[in-house]
Amino acid sequence: MRTRLTLLLAAAALAALTGCSGQQPPPQSAAAVPGPTGEQPSEQDRTWMRAIHQANLTEVQAGRLAQGKATTKPIKQVGQMLVKDHTKLDTKVTRTAEHLGVDLPTSPSPEQHELLNRIREVSGQDFDQDFLAGMIKAHREALNATKTEISKGSAPAVVALAKTAAPSLDQHLKALREAQGGG
Repeated sequence: MRTRLTLLLAAAALAALTGCSGQQPPPQSAAAVPGPTGEQPSEQDRTWMRAIHQANLTEVQAGRLAQGKATTKPIKQVGQMLVKDHTKLDTKVTRTAEHLGVDLPTSPSPEQHELLNRIREVSGQDFDQDFLAGMIKAHREALNATKTEISKGSAPAVVALAKTAAPSLDQHLKALREAQGGG
């Protein structure tokens, strides 16, 4: 999975970089060399990158809490998966944002802070229930936003990133639902 995701991202980045200028500059013209990127992200692209970054920050923190506070092994395992996968995804989001000149927020949204505070304060089965409910809702929202980016985004590198993120988000949602039903 890791190799496939890395290859897909590398291919998307290569395609985006080679397709940025659109035309070959004349060999003698140094003035025709494009800047760091000829690709300008749309507001849709920027909005998705900011939202998915905040979701990643939230889900990494929530996953860490689950690893320590969950009462069942399946929930602890989901927490571990969230930390690992969202850390990797956020590294890619951050690199892409830097490449495209998109400023990302430095912390989760107020609603996400509220969720994190709530699950920090509870323990036992209350933690399990609040964690699962919060993460299921967050993953549904992230998956919907990602599908919107795939269909309406304009920057090839951002759309490719969304396409690589969607299967992982879907897998997380399924694992969270399974942990909720069987946990």
